[in-house]
Amino acid sequence: MIVRRHQAAAGVLLAIALLAGCGSVAAPRAAAGPVSAAGPSLATSQAYAGGTWAVVVMGGSSAAHNDFWQIFTRPAGAAKWTLATPLGIADNGGLTVAEVGGRALVAATRPSQDLTFAPLSASRDGGAHWSQSGLLPAGLADVPSAFAGTSSGGLIALTRHGDAEVAGHAGAAWTHLASERSLAASPAARACGLAGLTGAAFSPAGAPLLAGTCTHPGAVGLFASSGGAWQAAGLALPSSVGRRDIEVLGLATVGPASVALLRAGTGPAASLITAWSGSGASRWRVSAPFALRGRGVRAAAFGAGGAVGVTLTGGGAVAVTGPGGAWHSLPALPAGAASGPPAAATLAAGPGGGFEALIAHGGQLSVWQVTSAGWARVQLIKVAIPYGSSG
Repeated sequence: MIVRRHQAAAGVLLAIALLAGCGSVAAPRAAAGPVSAAGPSLATSQAYAGGTWAVVVMGGSSAAHNDFWQIFTRPAGAAKWTLATPLGIADNGGLTVAEVGGRALVAATRPSQDLTFAPLSASRDGGAHWSQSGLLPAGLADVPSAFAGTSSGGLIALTRHGDAEVAGHAGAAWTHLASERSLAASPAARACGLAGLTGAAFSPAGAPLLAGTCTHPGAVGLFASSGGAWQAAGLALPSSVGRRDIEVLGLATVGPASVALLRAGTGPAASLITAWSGSGASRWRVSAPFALRGRGVRAAAFGAGGAVGVTLTGGGAVAVTGPGGAWHSLPALPAGAASGPPAAATLAAGPGGGFEALIAHGGQLSVWQVTSAGWARVQLIKVAIPYGSSG
C-alpha cells in the first residue's frame, strides 16, 4: 500500500497562530537517538475503542529539522494501517494523540523551533479527517504520556512548565489542575519525594491521574484527584524492588483499566514493572519485575486488555499480555530498527493479539508481524517527506 501526503512547513497554515505564539526557540528533541534515563521516546501507540493509533518519527536528522512525526491508525477489526497525520502543522517537535470517545481522537503537536504552543486537531472518524480545534498555550511537556482524554471528550495535559491542565473538550478553555510544585507540597507527594511529573491520564471513572518520579526508595509517584485533594494511588511494589527509586515511564487508560509502566532502579540493576488498576485506580495488580540488564527503554505501547510492549536499546523488545501475565521477549526487531535514523521503531498492538513493529526508514514505513520464523513484513506505506522545509 502506498500513501502520499504532504505536510506543510512551519508557518504555512498556522501563520496567523504563529504570529501570536512565536517567541523563544525550543530545542528539538533528539527523537531517534539513544534514549536517556529521563524516559522513553515520544514514539508510542495505544489501543482505543475505535482501533489503534501509533506515532512514528520519519524522515532524517532532527538536528537539521528533517524529522517529521506521523500518526498512523488502524480501525478496529481492520488489518491495515493508514497514514492519518493532520495537515498544515509543523510537527518536528513530536505528536501525541488522545482518545475522546468512540472513533474520536484529538492530536496535539509539541513545540519546536518558533512554535511555542501546542496546536490541537480533532477527528471524529479515526483520523481520516481533521479540523483545527484550539491550542494549549503553554505547550506540551516532552514526555510520551503528557496528553490524554476521556470517552466524554475531556482532555488532560502536562505542560512544559510543569503544570497539569484540563479542558472539557477540544477547543474549550483550559483550567489549571495542579502544578508540579503544588502537587509536591501535598501530603501524598511529600511521602514519595516527588521530583517531577512524567504522565497524565484519566481513570476509567474519569478521575484525573498524575504520575511522576519519586526520590524516596520504593515509593511510587501515582496520584489521583479526589474531592479536590490529591491522594496516593496505593500502588505497592514487590519487596525485591522496595528499596529502589521508582519512575513512572508511561501511563494510559485503555478500556476498563489504567496501566502504568514503571522503572525500578537505575543502571545495570534496573527493572521494568507493569501495574494495572480498575475504575477506582486504588487497587493495583503488579507484574513480576523484568531485569533490564543495563538496557535502556526506547518506547512503550499500550494494547487492549492491559497488554504492554516495550522496545529496548540494542534492538530487543519485550511484552506482557495483561494483569497476571509475565514478561516475555519478542524476537529481535527487524534489521535497522535498533539504532535510530535512518530507521526507527514503534510497537503497536496487533489485530489478532500480540504486537506489531512499525519500522520507519526515511519516508518508508514497514509493518511487521511475529511469525514462527520471526518477524515478517505485512505492509509497506510510503510517505512524502518535505525534506528541508523546516530548516
